[in-house]
Amino acid sequence: MPVWRPLFLWPARVSADARAASFNTDGITWHSYAEGPDRAQVEGKPIYMLVRATWCPMCCAFRSVFFERRVEVLSQKLIFVLVDRDQESEISQAYAPDGDYVPRSMILSPEGVLQGALNSGRSDYRYFLPVENPGPLIDLLQRALEIRI
Repeated sequence: MPVWRPLFLWPARVSADARAASFNTDGITWHSYAEGPDRAQVEGKPIYMLVRATWCPMCCAFRSVFFERRVEVLSQKLIFVLVDRDQESEISQAYAPDGDYVPRSMILSPEGVLQGALNSGRSDYRYFLPVENPGPLIDLLQRALEIRI
């Protein structure tokens, strides 16, 4: 049975730029999935991929961690990719080894291969990070940089 969501709480049309802006596009360069792996290969950087949905309250809460200065600094050493679970469902499902939940924070090789060992450490929802503080995201990004992918 579908979950009812009050439509009046969400704008009927939100541009891709407006959605991405909520994840700190002033301090972080976000890429689409189509361009992320190509750029990562050229620059020799791992990819941080965030799969999110516009209707997800946890995704909305997660936005604030991307304004943390340490996250901004680390973002310069990785390629950040933002995927909309609903608009890019094929990509979301391709990177859903333990479910198509959101938000999912994943580290990929420059070729776009999921690095399964770089996860939240949970036994379930391995790619879900706590959304209320930047510490777990910072830890994940630092581990991605320490391991030669």
